[in-house]
Amino acid sequence: MKKAIITICLLAGSFLFASQRVVVAEEFTATWCVYCPSAARGLDQLYEEAHDSLVVIAYHSSSSGDPFYTAEAAARASYYNLQGYPTAWFDGVLSVVGGTYPNGTMYGNYRTRFNQRKIIDSPLEIELSCIYDSTTNSGTVTAEITNTSTSGISGTLHFVVTETYIPYFWQGMDRLDFVMRDMLPDASGESVSIPVGDTIIRTRNFTISSTWNERNCYIVVFVQSSSREIYQGAGVSLITEPHMQYYGMRITETTGNNNGFVEPGESAEIKASGRNFWHGDYSGGATVQCSDPYITISGCNSSYDTIKFPEVDTVVTFTIDVDPSCPDPYLTSFYLNFGPSIDTIPFMVTTHPGFSDDIESGANGWTHSGPGDYWHITEHKSHSPTHSWYCGFEGSWQYVNNSNSSLISPYFVATPDSSLTFWHQYSLESNFDFGYLELDNGSGWWKKLSNYNGIMSSWTQVSYSLTEYRGQTIRVRFRLTSDGSVVQEGWYIDDVLVPTYVGIEEGKIEPVSLRLEVSPNPFPDQLKIRYQIPDASKNFSVEVYDATGRLVRDFSCLIVNGKGSTIVWKGDDNSGNALPNGIYFVKLQTESGSIIEKVIRVR
Repeated sequence: MKKAIITICLLAGSFLFASQRVVVAEEFTATWCVYCPSAARGLDQLYEEAHDSLVVIAYHSSSSGDPFYTAEAAARASYYNLQGYPTAWFDGVLSVVGGTYPNGTMYGNYRTRFNQRKIIDSPLEIELSCIYDSTTNSGTVTAEITNTSTSGISGTLHFVVTETYIPYFWQGMDRLDFVMRDMLPDASGESVSIPVGDTIIRTRNFTISSTWNERNCYIVVFVQSSSREIYQGAGVSLITEPHMQYYGMRITETTGNNNGFVEPGESAEIKASGRNFWHGDYSGGATVQCSDPYITISGCNSSYDTIKFPEVDTVVTFTIDVDPSCPDPYLTSFYLNFGPSIDTIPFMVTTHPGFSDDIESGANGWTHSGPGDYWHITEHKSHSPTHSWYCGFEGSWQYVNNSNSSLISPYFVATPDSSLTFWHQYSLESNFDFGYLELDNGSGWWKKLSNYNGIMSSWTQVSYSLTEYRGQTIRVRFRLTSDGSVVQEGWYIDDVLVPTYVGIEEGKIEPVSLRLEVSPNPFPDQLKIRYQIPDASKNFSVEVYDATGRLVRDFSCLIVNGKGSTIVWKGDDNSGNALPNGIYFVKLQTESGSIIEKVIRVR
């Protein structure tokens, strides 16, 4: 039996308890629709980033040549008075109509709507359990729905069976995700009323068609008001299998100069961590291999601690010995085997970590690609001295519609306590076209560090801490996405720097620089935030944001000196209420720049 529990936390005010909102995204799509792939890409990326706070249903509501059409999907389209394909509704109250063609993504538009809904506390808590028999292809799903608000709740309860990873070639795509397969018992749902503090229990029986992949089926439950606002959503898998992916590594030199990265002739202990991305507990057993003549692996020990969804933990510890004759720098790979899947992890041996490029020596290892890719080196604008990367047309100085183009750095090693800094300026259609700064450490997905929108008319320097990736082999990318109408000047990037490791001469006094450190990370109850600022920075702030970008904790009225200070954050918000497990961002902002550190709370 699979049991998925939606986390709750205490909150004073209009709710007895504030239930964490799970946003319901309803997509109306068709396989013949040339604009619909951009919606599919956008929802796939959004779900990858926010799968613990989002459920998605894709209704194929057109009966004209779409093999995934159902009468229930058509009924939902009629309920919303559908105007065109694609259309996405978020919690029944925020919609985005239309898409881009042929290769764009609607992620930016969808992320904005998701963020708007995610910060609103839900009046309901939904707990789901599912019993499924693979022999008979039948099962039972049970929902326990509790009213955590101070007023009665009435609405319509819906149970929806969806299927993901359906192999199907359509409009240049090779699969379909989140497809609505059945509504239990139908699209009308059930009218429910839940008094304050009460819990109702509802059960639905279901049967899975032999043509569906039961391992990719999911049941979504939500309650919708008469005004079409969805109060709360939840989801549960039929079969509880974990899905592990490499997350990161910690490197400790056992022989060498102990500078935090691996050089020729050194040995190191590596702890590789994995994240459970799917429902079901992972019980360990990972192994690692490297078929490289310069690398020898020994002492490989798997961790057998249970990793629940969506937790991160160490999965294997091993030792490497690097041959003294290893080239420098040298890029190789480790192969992390979780059993059902094998992840390839880039690993660089070098005495010269970090990365620096003033864009004055050609491409210098950068690559660029994607729909609407017009990244190139220009002399039109630069921070210093005469060149920068630019996404847009020379002469007209505009990017193109339906772009999803990326500028990707070469791999490099992040040094301990290093940060990524660069200068940029941009002009992007407000609320529709976006620039993204993302990072890849071999984990199989790009982690978003920041996004940009609107106009930044002058050269501005930004900085992001890389201490979470110390010693790891990483690369960064700048990605510009645009919708199907309205273009502006684009995005300029210059003077990209990740400082190399520099030893400090004993007794030498160094000027105070901007610095931010957090530990432990992940943290259970308390997080130490250590920071220092330049003496010239009189105005500064230390703030904590949740994964949706909402400010949850503001440490104001702080007094520091050049030697720095430490804050102990107990994982609470500005009202003193405990915050749930998840991803948060600590931001140090000064007059001279800013640093952001990602932290994970796991209790």
